[in-house]
Parts: sequence; structure tokens; C-alpha cells
Amino acid sequence: MVITDNEVRATDAQVSAWRASGKTYQVIAAEIALWARGKERGTVLPDNQVFGRKLNIDPSPSTYRRAKMLLVRQGVLSTSDGPFQVA
Repeated sequence: MVITDNEVRATDAQVSAWRASGKTYQVIAAEIALWARGKERGTVLPDNQVFGRKLNIDPSPSTYRRAKMLLVRQGVLSTSDGPFQVA
């Protein structure tokens, strides 16, 4: 995790490792982390299918949630029992 100008983002090494893992939730997390770069804090994530279409996959809602929770733990996203948003 890197903090720049009050923005928390996943490092290039983290994104590369998630992509290389082959685990669907980590591949999705990598795409979401890249999407979040440069977005303003509080920007709400688009629908899951936006990321699925880009990756040409159709995972379950729980897989998306697992990816998002990984990014919450990394400080990239936040949620307060509402929509996930850029932290």
C-alpha cells in the first residue's frame, strides 16, 4: 500500500501479485485497485459487471465481495454497511 497526497492505493507489486495469483477474487481486486487510482475519495464503485466485462469473466457476487473486502483491508476501499467507495 502506498499513500500519496492523502490517497491510499495498492502498489504496482501488489497489483501484479494479485493478477498472477490466478485467484478470481484477487484478479478482480487488481482491476478495482487500478480503477481506484486517481479517483476522488468517496467515489462509489460501479456495478460488478463493469469489472467482469473488462476481465471477460462472470463470477458470483460473493467473489466480488471478497475482492472488495481485500481492498478494504488494504485501505484502498471503504464501506459503512453501504456501497463500497474509494477510501
